[in-house]
Amino acid sequence: MTKARDLANGGFGLVLVKPSSVVNGTDNGKGTVSFSAASTVSLNDVFNSTYTNYRILITINDNASNPSDLLLRLRVSNADATGGNYRNHNTWINSSGALGNYGSGTASTAWYCGVQIAQTQGRGAIELYSPFLTQHTGLTGFGGGGDLATVSGGRHTLDTSYTGFTIYADAGTIDGTVSVYGYNK
Repeated sequence: MTKARDLANGGFGLVLVKPSSVVNGTDNGKGTVSFSAASTVSLNDVFNSTYTNYRILITINDNASNPSDLLLRLRVSNADATGGNYRNHNTWINSSGALGNYGSGTASTAWYCGVQIAQTQGRGAIELYSPFLTQHTGLTGFGGGGDLATVSGGRHTLDTSYTGFTIYADAGTIDGTVSVYGYNK
């Protein structure tokens, strides 16, 4: 039986995590970060020992300039991990029912995170598994944008403790919001 005090103190579900600092965005004071005409957006110190797994919610607005895919890199000590240690696979379906795949397990310097932003609004959720632990970090992502729906999965092959992340479009700039939630243990 769930008690009201357990719900009130955040004993269940997701908890919004406030970054210690943001690059190319503005924190609303509670943890939701907005950005405009940004080539990259970085959130520092959102992963820690309080939570093991995290959900990242992303909204990209209509006025993004020519991007098509949203990418994500892990960060530690306020610097991106840019080595070729990201592995992932993405599948998409368009409004006509056509299917496609990309990023099929090859080494890359970032993850395609499952949020399509082909010149229209993109919405998505990214799950990161164990980014703060010194083991491989896992990723699943799903979302939609334009006439596409996408799903993504992957892992980072280094046993490194990461504390933040950067998102960016593969071309152009992005406008929108991003929030990070920790899963209560």
